[in-house]
Amino acid sequence: MILQIVLNIKFMKRALLVFAIMLVSLQTIAGDTIRVMQYNLLYYDRNTGWCNATNNNVDSKDGYLRDITGYYKPDIFTVNEMNGSVTSVQRLLDNVFVSNGQSYFKRANFAGSYLINMLYYNSNKLGLKSQQYITTSPRITDVYQLYYKSEGLLRGDTTYLTCIVTHLKAGNTSSDQQDRATAAQQIMSFIENRNIRGNILIMGDMNVYYSSESAFQTLVTETQSGVRFFDPINKIGNWNNNPTYAQYHTQSTHTSNDNSCPSGGGMDDRFDFILATKPIMEGTLGLQYVTNSYWAFGQDGNRFNQSLINPPNYSLPYQVINSLFNMSDHLPVVLKLYVDTDFSSVSSVTAVNRYRVSNPFNENISLWKQGGGVERVKIQIISILGELLFEDEITLFPGEKYIIPAENFRAGFYLMSIHGAGIKEVKRIVKQ
Repeated sequence: MILQIVLNIKFMKRALLVFAIMLVSLQTIAGDTIRVMQYNLLYYDRNTGWCNATNNNVDSKDGYLRDITGYYKPDIFTVNEMNGSVTSVQRLLDNVFVSNGQSYFKRANFAGSYLINMLYYNSNKLGLKSQQYITTSPRITDVYQLYYKSEGLLRGDTTYLTCIVTHLKAGNTSSDQQDRATAAQQIMSFIENRNIRGNILIMGDMNVYYSSESAFQTLVTETQSGVRFFDPINKIGNWNNNPTYAQYHTQSTHTSNDNSCPSGGGMDDRFDFILATKPIMEGTLGLQYVTNSYWAFGQDGNRFNQSLINPPNYSLPYQVINSLFNMSDHLPVVLKLYVDTDFSSVSSVTAVNRYRVSNPFNENISLWKQGGGVERVKIQIISILGELLFEDEITLFPGEKYIIPAENFRAGFYLMSIHGAGIKEVKRIVKQ
Protein backbone atom coordinates (compact mmCIF):
# COMPACT_ATOMS: atom_id res chain seq x y z
CA MET A 1 0.00 0.00 0.00
CA ILE A 2 2.78 2.43 0.97
CA LEU A 3 4.68 1.51 -2.19
CA GLN A 4 1.57 2.24 -4.26
CA ILE A 5 1.19 5.69 -2.64
CA VAL A 6 4.84 6.48 -3.37
CA LEU A 7 4.43 5.40 -6.97
CA ASN A 8 1.28 7.51 -7.29
CA ILE A 9 3.10 10.58 -5.91
CA LYS A 10 5.96 10.05 -8.35
CA PHE A 11 3.48 9.67 -11.20
CA MET A 12 1.66 12.86 -10.20
CA LYS A 13 4.94 14.80 -10.01
CA ARG A 14 5.93 13.52 -13.41
CA ALA A 15 2.52 14.39 -14.83
CA LEU A 16 2.74 17.90 -13.36
CA LEU A 17 6.18 18.33 -14.88
CA VAL A 18 4.93 17.23 -18.30
CA PHE A 19 1.93 19.58 -17.95
CA ALA A 20 4.23 22.48 -17.03
CA ILE A 21 6.43 21.79 -20.08
CA MET A 22 3.34 21.66 -22.31
CA LEU A 23 2.07 24.93 -20.81
CA VAL A 24 5.37 26.66 -21.45
CA SER A 25 5.38 25.32 -25.01
CA LEU A 26 1.87 26.62 -25.61
CA GLN A 27 2.84 30.03 -24.25
CA THR A 28 5.91 30.04 -26.47
CA ILE A 29 3.92 29.54 -29.66
CA ALA A 30 1.02 31.81 -28.63
CA GLY A 31 0.61 34.55 -31.20
CA ASP A 32 -0.97 35.78 -34.39
CA THR A 33 0.19 36.37 -37.96
CA ILE A 34 -0.22 39.50 -40.07
CA ARG A 35 -0.01 39.02 -43.84
CA VAL A 36 1.34 42.01 -45.77
CA MET A 37 1.02 42.65 -49.51
CA GLN A 38 2.44 45.60 -51.49
CA TYR A 39 1.32 46.05 -55.11
CA ASN A 40 1.71 48.51 -58.01
CA LEU A 41 -1.79 48.47 -59.55
CA LEU A 42 -0.86 49.99 -62.96
CA TYR A 43 -3.14 53.03 -63.30
CA TYR A 44 -6.03 51.65 -61.28
CA ASP A 45 -9.18 53.57 -62.36
CA ARG A 46 -7.03 56.16 -64.14
CA ASN A 47 -7.45 56.59 -67.90
CA THR A 48 -4.54 57.93 -69.94
CA GLY A 49 -3.60 57.99 -73.60
CA TRP A 50 -1.89 54.60 -73.22
CA CYS A 51 -3.88 52.93 -70.39
CA ASN A 52 -7.60 53.28 -70.91
CA ALA A 53 -10.98 51.64 -70.39
CA THR A 54 -10.24 49.21 -73.22
CA ASN A 55 -6.76 47.90 -72.39
CA ASN A 56 -6.85 48.53 -68.61
CA ASN A 57 -10.52 48.17 -67.75
CA VAL A 58 -11.17 48.83 -64.06
CA ASP A 59 -14.09 46.39 -63.84
CA SER A 60 -11.78 43.62 -65.02
CA LYS A 61 -9.05 44.80 -62.65
CA ASP A 62 -11.45 44.51 -59.70
CA GLY A 63 -12.05 40.87 -60.64
CA TYR A 64 -8.32 40.17 -60.92
CA LEU A 65 -7.72 41.77 -57.52
CA ARG A 66 -10.47 39.66 -55.95
CA ASP A 67 -8.66 36.55 -57.19
CA ILE A 68 -5.24 37.75 -55.97
CA THR A 69 -6.19 39.09 -52.54
CA GLY A 70 -8.78 36.36 -52.04
CA TYR A 71 -6.05 33.75 -52.41
CA TYR A 72 -3.33 35.40 -50.28
CA LYS A 73 -5.73 37.09 -47.81
CA PRO A 74 -3.54 40.04 -46.77
CA ASP A 75 -4.26 41.83 -43.49
CA ILE A 76 -2.36 44.87 -44.76
CA PHE A 77 -2.67 45.78 -48.45
CA THR A 78 -0.64 48.77 -49.65
CA VAL A 79 -0.67 49.98 -53.23
CA ASN A 80 0.88 52.37 -55.75
CA GLU A 81 -0.57 53.81 -58.96
CA MET A 82 -4.16 54.37 -57.87
CA ASN A 83 -6.23 57.18 -59.33
CA GLY A 84 -6.21 60.16 -56.96
CA SER A 85 -9.86 60.37 -56.01
CA VAL A 86 -12.06 59.34 -53.10
CA THR A 87 -14.29 57.48 -55.55
CA SER A 88 -11.41 55.30 -56.74
CA VAL A 89 -10.03 54.43 -53.30
CA GLN A 90 -13.52 53.56 -52.05
CA ARG A 91 -14.25 51.60 -55.21
CA LEU A 92 -11.40 49.17 -54.51
CA LEU A 93 -12.57 48.67 -50.93
CA ASP A 94 -16.15 47.95 -52.02
CA ASN A 95 -15.51 45.99 -55.22
CA VAL A 96 -12.59 43.89 -54.00
CA PHE A 97 -12.67 43.33 -50.24
CA VAL A 98 -16.35 43.85 -49.39
CA SER A 99 -17.43 41.95 -52.51
CA ASN A 100 -15.15 39.11 -51.41
CA GLY A 101 -17.00 38.88 -48.08
CA GLN A 102 -14.41 40.92 -46.16
CA SER A 103 -16.64 43.72 -44.96
CA TYR A 104 -14.34 44.17 -41.96
CA PHE A 105 -11.70 45.75 -44.22
CA LYS A 106 -11.16 49.49 -43.93
CA ARG A 107 -9.03 52.02 -45.78
CA ALA A 108 -6.83 54.97 -44.95
CA ASN A 109 -7.72 58.53 -45.92
CA PHE A 110 -7.18 59.86 -49.40
CA ALA A 111 -4.08 62.03 -49.91
CA GLY A 112 -2.22 63.30 -52.97
CA SER A 113 -3.30 63.71 -56.58
CA TYR A 114 -3.12 62.01 -60.00
CA LEU A 115 -1.46 58.69 -58.99
CA ILE A 116 -1.49 57.97 -55.26
CA ASN A 117 -0.62 55.37 -52.65
CA MET A 118 -3.23 53.77 -50.43
CA LEU A 119 -3.50 51.38 -47.48
CA TYR A 120 -6.28 48.89 -46.73
CA TYR A 121 -6.35 46.82 -43.55
CA ASN A 122 -8.16 44.07 -41.68
CA SER A 123 -9.98 45.98 -38.93
CA ASN A 124 -10.58 42.77 -36.96
CA LYS A 125 -6.83 42.72 -36.24
CA LEU A 126 -5.65 46.27 -36.78
CA GLY A 127 -6.60 49.88 -36.27
CA LEU A 128 -5.30 53.02 -38.00
CA LYS A 129 -3.95 55.42 -35.38
CA SER A 130 -2.58 58.18 -37.62
CA GLN A 131 -1.67 59.14 -41.17
CA GLN A 132 0.90 61.65 -42.43
CA TYR A 133 2.68 62.27 -45.71
CA ILE A 134 6.07 63.41 -46.98
CA THR A 135 6.22 65.77 -49.96
CA THR A 136 8.58 63.67 -52.05
CA SER A 137 8.70 64.09 -55.83
CA PRO A 138 7.23 63.14 -58.25
CA ARG A 139 4.70 61.52 -55.86
CA ILE A 140 4.12 61.98 -52.15
CA THR A 141 5.11 59.29 -49.67
CA ASP A 142 2.45 58.19 -47.17
CA VAL A 143 3.15 57.29 -43.54
CA TYR A 144 0.53 55.17 -41.74
CA GLN A 145 0.69 54.10 -38.11
CA LEU A 146 -1.29 50.96 -37.30
CA TYR A 147 -1.89 49.28 -33.95
CA TYR A 148 -2.65 45.65 -33.17
CA LYS A 149 -5.99 44.98 -31.50
CA SER A 150 -4.98 42.99 -28.44
CA GLU A 151 -6.39 42.59 -24.94
CA GLY A 152 -3.80 45.15 -23.89
CA LEU A 153 -5.92 47.86 -25.53
CA LEU A 154 -8.13 47.78 -22.44
CA ARG A 155 -5.13 49.19 -20.58
CA GLY A 156 -4.16 51.56 -23.38
CA ASP A 157 -1.34 49.23 -24.41
CA THR A 158 -0.60 47.49 -27.70
CA THR A 159 1.97 46.86 -30.44
CA TYR A 160 2.44 49.47 -33.16
CA LEU A 161 3.54 49.22 -36.80
CA THR A 162 4.42 52.15 -39.07
CA CYS A 163 3.97 51.52 -42.81
CA ILE A 164 5.73 53.97 -45.13
CA VAL A 165 4.44 53.63 -48.71
CA THR A 166 6.43 55.25 -51.50
CA HIS A 167 6.69 55.28 -55.29
CA LEU A 168 10.06 56.66 -56.36
CA LYS A 169 10.96 58.19 -59.73
CA ALA A 170 11.14 55.79 -62.67
CA GLY A 171 13.96 55.74 -65.21
CA ASN A 172 17.66 54.98 -65.28
CA THR A 173 19.23 58.34 -66.14
CA SER A 174 21.49 60.11 -63.67
CA SER A 175 18.71 62.67 -63.16
CA ASP A 176 16.21 59.90 -62.31
CA GLN A 177 18.64 58.37 -59.84
CA GLN A 178 19.18 61.74 -58.21
CA ASP A 179 15.43 62.24 -57.84
CA ARG A 180 15.17 58.87 -56.12
CA ALA A 181 18.11 59.71 -53.87
CA THR A 182 16.54 63.02 -52.86
CA ALA A 183 13.22 61.36 -52.02
CA ALA A 184 14.94 58.63 -49.97
CA GLN A 185 16.83 61.27 -48.00
CA GLN A 186 13.59 63.16 -47.35
CA ILE A 187 12.01 59.95 -46.03
CA MET A 188 14.88 59.20 -43.65
CA SER A 189 14.96 62.83 -42.47
CA PHE A 190 11.23 62.65 -41.79
CA ILE A 191 11.73 59.52 -39.70
CA GLU A 192 14.55 61.21 -37.80
CA ASN A 193 12.82 64.54 -37.26
CA ARG A 194 9.49 63.03 -36.23
CA ASN A 195 11.25 60.57 -33.92
CA ILE A 196 9.63 57.54 -35.56
CA ARG A 197 11.13 54.40 -34.05
CA GLY A 198 10.45 50.72 -33.50
CA ASN A 199 8.48 48.53 -35.94
CA ILE A 200 8.65 50.19 -39.37
CA LEU A 201 8.12 48.86 -42.88
CA ILE A 202 8.96 50.86 -45.99
CA MET A 203 7.33 49.47 -49.09
CA GLY A 204 6.55 50.33 -52.66
CA ASP A 205 7.74 50.55 -56.24
CA MET A 206 11.19 52.03 -55.65
CA ASN A 207 12.40 51.75 -59.26
CA VAL A 208 16.00 51.09 -58.16
CA TYR A 209 18.21 49.06 -60.48
CA TYR A 210 21.12 48.29 -58.15
CA SER A 211 21.62 48.12 -54.38
CA SER A 212 24.53 50.53 -54.84
CA GLU A 213 22.12 53.27 -55.93
CA SER A 214 22.21 56.22 -53.57
CA ALA A 215 18.47 55.96 -52.83
CA PHE A 216 18.73 52.35 -51.68
CA GLN A 217 21.92 52.99 -49.71
CA THR A 218 20.22 55.87 -47.89
CA LEU A 219 17.43 53.53 -46.75
CA VAL A 220 19.77 50.81 -45.49
CA THR A 221 22.30 53.13 -43.80
CA GLU A 222 21.82 53.77 -40.09
CA THR A 223 20.79 57.28 -39.03
CA GLN A 224 22.18 59.06 -35.99
CA SER A 225 19.31 57.71 -33.92
CA GLY A 226 19.94 54.15 -35.09
CA VAL A 227 17.13 53.68 -37.63
CA ARG A 228 17.86 51.75 -40.81
CA PHE A 229 16.03 49.29 -43.05
CA PHE A 230 16.96 45.71 -43.87
CA ASP A 231 16.14 43.54 -46.87
CA PRO A 232 14.33 40.59 -45.24
CA ILE A 233 15.76 38.16 -47.80
CA ASN A 234 19.20 39.80 -47.85
CA LYS A 235 19.49 39.65 -51.62
CA ILE A 236 21.63 42.73 -52.15
CA GLY A 237 23.26 43.23 -55.53
CA ASN A 238 22.83 44.37 -59.14
CA TRP A 239 19.30 43.17 -59.81
CA ASN A 240 18.80 44.68 -63.27
CA ASN A 241 18.89 42.16 -66.11
CA ASN A 242 20.78 39.69 -63.91
CA PRO A 243 19.66 36.03 -64.01
CA THR A 244 21.21 35.45 -60.57
CA TYR A 245 18.27 37.39 -59.12
CA ALA A 246 15.57 35.94 -61.38
CA GLN A 247 13.68 34.57 -58.37
CA TYR A 248 13.28 38.09 -56.96
CA HIS A 249 12.38 40.11 -60.07
CA THR A 250 9.00 41.85 -59.89
CA GLN A 251 8.81 43.66 -63.27
CA SER A 252 7.72 43.17 -66.03
CA THR A 253 5.10 40.45 -66.19
CA HIS A 254 4.83 41.07 -69.97
CA THR A 255 7.39 40.61 -72.74
CA SER A 256 5.72 43.20 -75.01
CA ASN A 257 3.37 46.12 -74.65
CA ASP A 258 1.36 45.46 -77.79
CA ASN A 259 -1.78 46.89 -76.21
CA SER A 260 0.25 49.96 -75.09
CA CYS A 261 -0.55 49.75 -71.36
CA PRO A 262 1.78 47.35 -69.49
CA SER A 263 5.55 47.75 -69.85
CA GLY A 264 7.25 44.98 -71.80
CA GLY A 265 10.66 43.39 -71.65
CA GLY A 266 9.89 40.43 -69.41
CA MET A 267 10.95 39.78 -65.80
CA ASP A 268 14.35 41.41 -65.29
CA ASP A 269 14.04 44.06 -62.55
CA ARG A 270 13.53 44.04 -58.81
CA PHE A 271 11.62 47.31 -58.47
CA ASP A 272 9.17 46.41 -55.69
CA PHE A 273 10.23 46.02 -52.06
CA ILE A 274 9.17 45.64 -48.46
CA LEU A 275 12.06 46.59 -46.16
CA ALA A 276 11.96 46.32 -42.36
CA THR A 277 13.70 47.85 -39.35
CA LYS A 278 15.81 45.88 -36.88
CA PRO A 279 13.05 45.43 -34.23
CA ILE A 280 10.95 43.60 -36.84
CA MET A 281 13.86 41.48 -38.02
CA GLU A 282 14.77 40.54 -34.42
CA GLY A 283 11.27 40.53 -32.90
CA THR A 284 12.16 42.80 -29.98
CA LEU A 285 8.98 44.93 -30.03
CA GLY A 286 6.15 42.45 -30.45
CA LEU A 287 6.39 41.91 -34.23
CA GLN A 288 8.83 39.65 -36.07
CA TYR A 289 9.43 38.85 -39.72
CA VAL A 290 8.53 35.22 -40.42
CA THR A 291 11.57 33.60 -42.03
CA ASN A 292 11.11 32.61 -45.69
CA SER A 293 7.73 34.38 -45.93
CA TYR A 294 8.98 37.15 -48.28
CA TRP A 295 8.01 36.43 -51.87
CA ALA A 296 7.54 38.18 -55.20
CA PHE A 297 4.06 36.67 -55.40
CA GLY A 298 3.86 34.35 -58.42
CA GLN A 299 7.60 34.36 -59.14
CA ASP A 300 9.10 30.88 -59.56
CA GLY A 301 12.57 31.90 -60.76
CA ASN A 302 11.90 30.69 -64.33
CA ARG A 303 10.81 34.05 -65.72
CA PHE A 304 14.09 35.73 -66.70
CA ASN A 305 13.28 38.01 -69.67
CA GLN A 306 10.06 36.03 -70.03
CA SER A 307 6.45 36.75 -69.16
CA LEU A 308 4.65 35.53 -66.06
CA ILE A 309 2.73 32.93 -68.05
CA ASN A 310 5.33 31.70 -70.57
CA PRO A 311 6.84 29.24 -69.80
CA PRO A 312 3.88 27.84 -67.81
CA ASN A 313 3.88 28.99 -64.20
CA TYR A 314 2.78 26.51 -61.52
CA SER A 315 3.73 28.53 -58.43
CA LEU A 316 0.07 29.45 -57.86
CA PRO A 317 -3.30 28.21 -59.19
CA TYR A 318 -3.86 29.03 -62.85
CA GLN A 319 -6.61 31.59 -62.17
CA VAL A 320 -4.38 33.55 -59.76
CA ILE A 321 -1.41 33.52 -62.19
CA ASN A 322 -3.68 34.66 -64.99
CA SER A 323 -5.04 37.48 -62.83
CA LEU A 324 -1.52 38.60 -61.88
CA PHE A 325 -0.57 38.69 -65.57
CA ASN A 326 -3.61 40.75 -66.57
CA MET A 327 -3.75 43.00 -63.52
CA SER A 328 -0.39 44.79 -63.74
CA ASP A 329 3.10 44.78 -65.19
CA HIS A 330 4.42 44.35 -61.62
CA LEU A 331 4.17 41.44 -59.19
CA PRO A 332 3.08 42.16 -55.64
CA VAL A 333 5.55 41.44 -52.85
CA VAL A 334 4.35 39.72 -49.69
CA LEU A 335 5.62 38.78 -46.25
CA LYS A 336 4.27 37.66 -42.89
CA LEU A 337 4.76 39.20 -39.46
CA TYR A 338 4.44 37.14 -36.30
CA VAL A 339 2.63 39.00 -33.51
CA ASP A 340 3.65 38.09 -29.98
CA THR A 341 0.21 38.39 -28.39
CA ASP A 342 1.66 37.71 -24.95
CA PHE A 343 4.04 40.61 -25.53
CA SER A 344 1.24 42.98 -26.48
CA SER A 345 -1.08 42.04 -23.61
CA VAL A 346 1.29 41.28 -20.73
CA SER A 347 0.40 42.60 -17.28
CA SER A 348 2.44 45.27 -15.51
CA VAL A 349 4.14 42.62 -13.38
CA THR A 350 7.62 42.17 -14.87
CA ALA A 351 8.87 38.67 -15.61
CA VAL A 352 12.55 38.78 -14.72
CA ASN A 353 15.51 36.65 -15.64
CA ARG A 354 19.04 37.96 -15.22
CA TYR A 355 18.02 41.56 -14.51
CA ARG A 356 15.45 43.06 -12.15
CA VAL A 357 13.61 46.34 -12.57
CA SER A 358 11.44 48.33 -10.17
CA ASN A 359 7.95 47.95 -11.58
CA PRO A 360 5.75 49.91 -11.42
CA PHE A 361 7.90 53.04 -11.01
CA ASN A 362 7.36 56.69 -10.14
CA GLU A 363 10.14 59.28 -10.32
CA ASN A 364 12.99 56.82 -10.92
CA ILE A 365 13.54 53.40 -12.44
CA SER A 366 15.83 51.07 -10.50
CA LEU A 367 17.75 48.35 -12.31
CA TRP A 368 20.00 45.72 -10.78
CA LYS A 369 21.62 42.43 -11.70
CA GLN A 370 20.94 39.09 -10.07
CA GLY A 371 24.15 37.36 -9.00
CA GLY A 372 27.22 36.79 -11.15
CA GLY A 373 30.05 39.21 -11.75
CA VAL A 374 30.40 42.68 -13.16
CA GLU A 375 28.67 43.16 -16.52
CA ARG A 376 28.55 45.84 -19.20
CA VAL A 377 25.03 46.35 -20.60
CA LYS A 378 23.23 48.59 -23.06
CA ILE A 379 19.90 50.01 -21.88
CA GLN A 380 17.12 51.50 -24.00
CA ILE A 381 13.70 52.74 -22.91
CA ILE A 382 11.10 53.07 -25.68
CA SER A 383 7.55 54.38 -25.55
CA ILE A 384 4.72 52.26 -26.98
CA LEU A 385 4.72 54.73 -29.89
CA GLY A 386 8.25 53.60 -30.72
CA GLU A 387 10.04 56.73 -29.42
CA LEU A 388 13.52 56.18 -27.97
CA LEU A 389 13.40 58.03 -24.64
CA PHE A 390 16.60 56.82 -22.98
CA GLU A 391 19.77 55.05 -24.07
CA ASP A 392 23.00 54.36 -22.20
CA GLU A 393 25.76 51.81 -21.75
CA ILE A 394 26.55 51.12 -18.09
CA THR A 395 28.43 48.74 -15.82
CA LEU A 396 26.27 46.72 -13.43
CA PHE A 397 27.73 45.36 -10.21
CA PRO A 398 25.98 42.51 -8.35
CA GLY A 399 23.54 43.87 -5.78
CA GLU A 400 24.10 47.51 -6.76
CA LYS A 401 21.15 49.47 -8.18
CA TYR A 402 21.43 51.72 -11.21
CA ILE A 403 18.97 54.63 -11.12
CA ILE A 404 17.37 56.05 -14.26
CA PRO A 405 15.60 59.42 -13.78
CA ALA A 406 12.03 59.17 -15.04
CA GLU A 407 10.28 62.24 -13.64
CA ASN A 408 9.59 63.51 -17.18
CA PHE A 409 7.96 60.24 -18.29
CA ARG A 410 4.18 60.37 -18.58
CA ALA A 411 2.06 57.79 -16.79
CA GLY A 412 1.70 54.67 -18.95
CA PHE A 413 3.52 51.70 -20.38
CA TYR A 414 7.11 51.57 -21.66
CA LEU A 415 9.55 48.97 -22.99
CA MET A 416 12.98 48.51 -21.47
CA SER A 417 15.60 46.67 -23.52
CA ILE A 418 18.65 45.38 -21.63
CA HIS A 419 21.39 43.95 -23.83
CA GLY A 420 24.15 42.19 -21.91
CA ALA A 421 26.73 39.52 -22.62
CA GLY A 422 25.01 36.87 -24.71
CA ILE A 423 21.50 37.84 -23.60
CA LYS A 424 18.88 40.44 -24.44
CA GLU A 425 15.80 40.98 -22.30
CA VAL A 426 12.84 43.21 -23.12
CA LYS A 427 10.64 44.14 -20.17
CA ARG A 428 7.28 45.90 -19.99
CA ILE A 429 7.32 48.56 -17.29
CA VAL A 430 4.69 51.06 -16.20
CA LYS A 431 4.79 54.49 -14.61
CA GLN A 432 1.97 55.10 -12.14
